[in-house]
Amino acid sequence: MHIKSLAAAGLLAAATAVGVIPASAQMKSKQFNILMLTDLSSVYSETSGPGDVEFAKMAVDDFGGKVNGVPINVIVVDNKLDPALSVNKAREIIDSQGVNLITDVSSSAAAIAIAKLANERHILTTFVSPGTTALTNEACGKYTWHYGYDTSAMSAPVKKMTQDGTKKWYFITADFAFGKSLLDSFSKAVKDNGGEVVGVDMVPFPNDDFSSYLLKAQAAGAEAIGILESGQDLRNAVKQAREFGLMDAGIKIVPGQLNLSDVKALGPDTWAGVNAALIWYWDLDDETRKFAKRFHDKLNFYPGDIHAGNYSAVYQVLKTVQELGTDDPDKVTEALEGRRFSDMFTKDALMRKRDHLVVKRTFIGQVKPASEVKNDSDFFTIVGSVPGDEAYYPEAESTCKHDW
Repeated sequence: MHIKSLAAAGLLAAATAVGVIPASAQMKSKQFNILMLTDLSSVYSETSGPGDVEFAKMAVDDFGGKVNGVPINVIVVDNKLDPALSVNKAREIIDSQGVNLITDVSSSAAAIAIAKLANERHILTTFVSPGTTALTNEACGKYTWHYGYDTSAMSAPVKKMTQDGTKKWYFITADFAFGKSLLDSFSKAVKDNGGEVVGVDMVPFPNDDFSSYLLKAQAAGAEAIGILESGQDLRNAVKQAREFGLMDAGIKIVPGQLNLSDVKALGPDTWAGVNAALIWYWDLDDETRKFAKRFHDKLNFYPGDIHAGNYSAVYQVLKTVQELGTDDPDKVTEALEGRRFSDMFTKDALMRKRDHLVVKRTFIGQVKPASEVKNDSDFFTIVGSVPGDEAYYPEAESTCKHDW
């Protein structure tokens, strides 16, 4: 490249970094609206909710509040984990205000419903809270991305534990889309690594009493119990497992999804020794600690992985819009497909073109006993990690038709 070309490239990069509008900017909207559908009042409000909103707003602030000269606006809706409410409110806001990006979407069932709407209305969508693999299989689409994690990645500890000799597994499973997806992924991890599933219970959601299921698992000779729940139901089940002495008897407990707020709610000694998959942890490195401090200064608690995922999803979409000079969803989609990126949430992630799964490294965290905890969220020791191409299901196994 000639010296003049190098200089021009440097000037363009500098202009983009400070938010100057590229000469080719062709924004269709006078305001870039981000619709966040999150749980502000139900069982996932601590793991998503206000924390997701704060990190999304931090991403907007870090972008200077504008993209290509157009103001960025975050619209927040409490979806209460209700698919019908999610779709109806989204449609209402799309029609009345216009929406450029939908993000988060608490509840797998709500996400599947939103995926259909987003692809019908050509609206970029980044699913951060939901875990069902349906979003990159039968419910995949041109404008939707499974950004945060999926249940295949959450099974990372199961794979390692089964390989290390824990062979007999019992699963207590939430009877809805997320739980069923976890069951498929965790069962496959057990069987593929030489283990045996000795029992499965499908449990109504929400649920307060897990005693009968836990005792059945113990009677079945389970060496490990996968509690394929999240939020308050997960806490109820693990608290009862500890009270019944299952962990003291040597039975290992593996949650379907574990968040900082879950550990804090019951205290680390209730969870001590439990292994769980983490897509991000605030104390991983200097960069994550810096972002966590900003977050903590505003909300007075440390962020979880889903919170951080929303920062990344919003920032990476805005960055792509800025680079292209347009908010045209078809052009943005084309630019995102096959893109690799690194930020405070993840390093060298791949936005898989085939099925729109965002593939990234998954960590295995082990909960510390209270005696080793240094502050109000120093709960995990990272005991292992799995590269993205091993943590997530192989591209060849995707049933996404990719017919766009």
